[in-house]
Amino acid sequence: MPNLIDNHLSLLPTSPGRVSATKRPRLFHYTTLQGLLGIVSSKVIWATNIHYLNDSEEFAYGLGYLRTEAEARARNASSGHRAILLRVASLVDYFKQGYVYTASFAEDDDLLSQWRGYGAGGGVCLGFVVGDLQEIAKRSGFRLIKCIYEQSQKAALAKEFIVHSLPTIDAATTLDDERVEEFANQIVTRYQQLACAFKDPSFREECEWRIISKFVPLDHQSVKVRGTPTMLVPYFEVDLDLGQDSHGRTNIGIDTLVVGPSLQKERILQAASIATKHLTIEASRPSEIPYRSL
Repeated sequence: MPNLIDNHLSLLPTSPGRVSATKRPRLFHYTTLQGLLGIVSSKVIWATNIHYLNDSEEFAYGLGYLRTEAEARARNASSGHRAILLRVASLVDYFKQGYVYTASFAEDDDLLSQWRGYGAGGGVCLGFVVGDLQEIAKRSGFRLIKCIYEQSQKAALAKEFIVHSLPTIDAATTLDDERVEEFANQIVTRYQQLACAFKDPSFREECEWRIISKFVPLDHQSVKVRGTPTMLVPYFEVDLDLGQDSHGRTNIGIDTLVVGPSLQKERILQAASIATKHLTIEASRPSEIPYRSL
């Protein structure tokens, strides 16, 4: 993989979060009160199909960068590379419809914009230990990736992705259609996962990270469908269960909990401690943001 992409994919958050009882870095998942109960009882987190998120257009734009770069390089490429690049460009529209699943995390454990989205009635923020979250993601075929906001960086990643993919293919060799298809699909499949982390620059304050799947077939056993008042939404159940500790508590990657702004936040915190008593949660607190700020 390219150096620029390797550098981005190897990034890890360094802040442990204000609620942390340890110095281990963590990322924070904001959810509703019902979402909390679902996560702790089922030991899974739902990764949503990218096409059902409100920023799905960024994913499509991200793949567009790859097509632009492939078409530009095809003009001066050798015959073998040209065939692959042109097939990469033609595959983009197909892969824009591909089913990729993602769940979001933030670097901040008490972010007003997130509480406005999830906590109007009293949401929660769950602190995932990064090492555990990486293991959880890997087991399900996902990857933890920091979101990319700057347009110049998105274009640079697409360019370097192409530059570093082609040297693995002998430019002097004439490839049959089957081999061209194989190489082109490999390139777009790898890039598709990265494009799922592209976000509009106006959201950069969120410092979002995502666990992102590769292409997932429609009939995958972990894919389910949930209903909203206006939509049916496919989601992937990501297994969180990492086993039990020496005290018989279950580790699902979460060791901290913040209860969002609410008139009843102390009561919610108390009830949450009951709901999570079987888990390895070491620290919890109410949000420091006044309820009226929502």
